[in-house]
Amino acid sequence: MERIIKVTRLHLNKPEIMFAVPLYIVGLVLVITMVIAFILQRAGMDPADPSYADGARGNMGMIWSLPGFLIYLGVQAVATTFPFALALGTTRRNYVAGTAIANLIQSAYITLVMAVLLGIELATGHWFFGAYALDNYGLGSGDVWVLIPTVFLGVFVSLSIGGVFGAVWVRFGSKGPTILALALALVLVTLLLILVPQFGEIIAGITRPRVALVAVGVAVLALLGTWFCMRRTAVR
Repeated sequence: MERIIKVTRLHLNKPEIMFAVPLYIVGLVLVITMVIAFILQRAGMDPADPSYADGARGNMGMIWSLPGFLIYLGVQAVATTFPFALALGTTRRNYVAGTAIANLIQSAYITLVMAVLLGIELATGHWFFGAYALDNYGLGSGDVWVLIPTVFLGVFVSLSIGGVFGAVWVRFGSKGPTILALALALVLVTLLLILVPQFGEIIAGITRPRVALVAVGVAVLALLGTWFCMRRTAVR
């Protein structure tokens, strides 16, 4: 367990990129949302109109702003720390476990930030002038108990996916991630072709618990893929 904790600490040794950069991104999205809300209201839209709230809750900027950075973070975390961790005597299994714990910590942190900001947004009447940043359909329309698992799983899945791409890069070199991306794209296209006739039934059957279950499955597969790649990776 001690070695696992050391790996986790190794991942967390850059507090600015782990904890400050997500704040910068969330803060920037919040400011942009406020500016857009102000422009819309100056154009004559009334925030007291129910249709305004319906449209404003379609703002998914807070959702789409973080995955790109988080996947990058997952890639660089594995690619830069793996050789050093093994040089210190960590086993590959302990490394993957420590990486998973670091991902869980990062997920909990960003979830807490989002939950606090949602509370402030609701308490201030959407930042005092009808700016809907976290109160959107994707995050539960203001329901914190929907936002918490949504953000937590979204962050964890993004970091885990980045981790497996980082592991493939360490194992196979620069061509590895490209080949993996092409293979995943091929699998997705094949699944789409097979499932097209059932699209209506599939969409009708989508629920948040089922989406959460799929997210957990993707994260587990990504972590297993990371471990599988690391099993035979030489330290360079």
